[in-house]
Amino acid sequence: MRTLEEFESYYNHTLFREMELLDARRKKMQNRLGSIIGVTVLGIAASITVALFLINPERDLHFILILVAPIVILLAGVVTWSAWGRDKAFVADFKREVIEKIIHFISPDLSYQPKNFIGVDSFERSRLFLTKIDRYNGDDYVFGKIDKTQFWFSEVKAEYRTTNSKGQTQWQILFKGLFFVADFNKHFEGTTVVLPNRLGNSGIARILQKANLARSEKLLQLEDPEFNKYFVAYGDDQVVSRYVLSTSLMQRLKDFRKKSDKPVYVSFVNSFLYLAIGYTKNLFEPSFFRSLTKFETVRPYFEEISLATGIVEDLNLNRRIWTKQ
Repeated sequence: MRTLEEFESYYNHTLFREMELLDARRKKMQNRLGSIIGVTVLGIAASITVALFLINPERDLHFILILVAPIVILLAGVVTWSAWGRDKAFVADFKREVIEKIIHFISPDLSYQPKNFIGVDSFERSRLFLTKIDRYNGDDYVFGKIDKTQFWFSEVKAEYRTTNSKGQTQWQILFKGLFFVADFNKHFEGTTVVLPNRLGNSGIARILQKANLARSEKLLQLEDPEFNKYFVAYGDDQVVSRYVLSTSLMQRLKDFRKKSDKPVYVSFVNSFLYLAIGYTKNLFEPSFFRSLTKFETVRPYFEEISLATGIVEDLNLNRRIWTKQ
């Protein structure tokens, strides 16, 4: 696994020039945006000023300048930004020149498809989220092999639709973040699901966790207080689930949870491991308001990609005593 110090050296010697060029384009967009906002605000202010002080209120023009003109000017500002101000290729170029190079720096055996993502069928097969999905998308698909373990991950966003009392459709986020799939290298039957423990370990919490009617798997009684602090586990076969959730794997899951400091969901279904890490922000996207030539701006990209690729090592998936039958 590449270290942060190695990445900083790579950044200074290889990435920095590309970051300078991208940062110049970012600043150009910022300047254009500032100009568009300034002209738009001045236009709106001028239309209102003219209407209030120079136009006879009895005329229809007064109404137009007060209500219609600001809306037209605002729309013109949005159109100008879209047609002239925004660098449409900026994000795609950033991902090709920066994210892809960071991925190959971490491991040359990995492939990257910025517009692709893990399909909804894999997401549903994980049994991590049981709510019906009405809208699903993603990007930043990475796949490859580390040692003997094949894996793939991407950013995904799964949503479901609700209707409020007025009959209006509202979209609720079921999950947004990094979704990871790996060949677990361990032959087993059944399903084991490990979810964030959001209720705690009180008596009432355990009753509610046990009475999870939406889930066919049964609550697992695991004798690890620290694991139970972070996670609640379900399985459809107690023997198989305890076989899968070995003491060493539970320790690695605890360590990984502390390392990621994000909600972590894990399942083991049909010999595959599914892992989801919740994020509120968009991953692997450039910051429009921060300089790209500072290492601290680039550092999170390396850490997030390393976190994803490091799952194989963190969970010891290359350990071959779990070779499939």
